[in-house]
Amino acid sequence: MHKSGYVTRHPIELINWTNEEGSRFSPPMMCSGVFAGVFTEEDVLEKRDRAGIRFGDELDTIGYRGAEPCGRHPLTAYFELHIEQGPILEAEDKTIGIVTGIQGARWYEVTVRGKDAHAGSTPMPLRHDALLASAKMIEAVSLVAKEHSPSAVGTVGLLENRPNSSNVVPGEVFFTIDIRDPDDAVVLKMEQDLMQRLQQIAENGGVTIEVVQIWDAPAVHFDQQCVNMVEEAAAEGNYPARRIVSGPGHDAGYVARVAPTAMIFVPCKDGLSHNEEESITKAHAEAGANVLLEAVLKADQFFNPSE
Repeated sequence: MHKSGYVTRHPIELINWTNEEGSRFSPPMMCSGVFAGVFTEEDVLEKRDRAGIRFGDELDTIGYRGAEPCGRHPLTAYFELHIEQGPILEAEDKTIGIVTGIQGARWYEVTVRGKDAHAGSTPMPLRHDALLASAKMIEAVSLVAKEHSPSAVGTVGLLENRPNSSNVVPGEVFFTIDIRDPDDAVVLKMEQDLMQRLQQIAENGGVTIEVVQIWDAPAVHFDQQCVNMVEEAAAEGNYPARRIVSGPGHDAGYVARVAPTAMIFVPCKDGLSHNEEESITKAHAEAGANVLLEAVLKADQFFNPSE
């Protein structure tokens, strides 16, 4: 824009949100959540990882704890460019995903407690095997998601087995559950069905179970005007495109609470993300950047500077 001499009606900002993933410090999208007023800055800075390390201290360590107050100025509109993190665009030979919203998600931490016992001397009927019960619970997560298809998903991505010794019947297991669907009512039904099954499995296995919900993100529907701007930009650039709902959560989900928002997806090879083989072609990166630019320029003309 500078090289072409184009003068916008609004200031253009580039934002790099901290801790979008939430893998080490939960919940996800902490900083965009503070910006949007979902979390308080004080609460987020006090969050700790499983080793007890404080989020605020780590921000100080890496020099990312800024001096400017977070969320003190409005945004006229917000656009976010991202790889799809899934296989749909590549499978359909589409260059651009016009993201209409983000599916709802809930995360849980589960602790299953049985009794440590010797693997050789404890008869099978007398065991309180926390890992065996947990294995059945993990299968239940998958089954519940399949029963609420076609769009529902369920994942157990982290598991810790204790004492994790080859000749000891496991006495405690910790794991996480992630369930998602574009319809909040489906997410609620999945939760109800799943919790009932987990409790029954625990009772049948002679173990106890503790479930803590650590994140609840309702489904997000992006601003229709901004979505249309992305669609128009893709069409004007002659990029094959389709509308799509995001499976993963994104900072745009929280920003949408305080500003008109939309997202742009581009394909990633084999649909892989959160994987060392994650990659994107230069052509797709260029297409995404072009659509982002054109959508921003459309928003600059559409919205009044006073808005």
